[in-house]
Amino acid sequence: MYRFLSPLICFMTPLVLQAAVFKCISPAGQHSYQDQPCPADHAAHTLRGGNFSLVTREPYQLRELQDSRQQTAKQARAMQQEQAKALQLRRRQHVQQDKHCRRLQARQQTLQRQLSLSRSPLQTQRLQSRLASLANDLHDAACPP
Repeated sequence: MYRFLSPLICFMTPLVLQAAVFKCISPAGQHSYQDQPCPADHAAHTLRGGNFSLVTREPYQLRELQDSRQQTAKQARAMQQEQAKALQLRRRQHVQQDKHCRRLQARQQTLQRQLSLSRSPLQTQRLQSRLASLANDLHDAACPP
């Protein structure tokens, strides 16, 4: 039985390998695909190649769409992380500025107390000069009055 089966397969293999698909376009513009040559009044395109599939590109397009959405989501997360870092940095700078202002204001109060207790004109003049310089520092640091 195998003796008859193997020649049969050998004879049928070239028939399968020679298969071609004909794309026929009718005069009305309708497309049809067939395994025989097109009629004379139809425009013909012979499609050669190995495997023809009825699968459309929709799964690939869906995958590309999903990939682009994932990229967009990654970019959005990266932007959110950058914004969070920037906000954290601004908060840290604000806290440091508040500390600096409190130190300057505490120094100003100390100098004002010393000025009220000063007895010599020279010491009063020096304290007033330091207070004026400190007032400039407070203004430069944009501390609230």
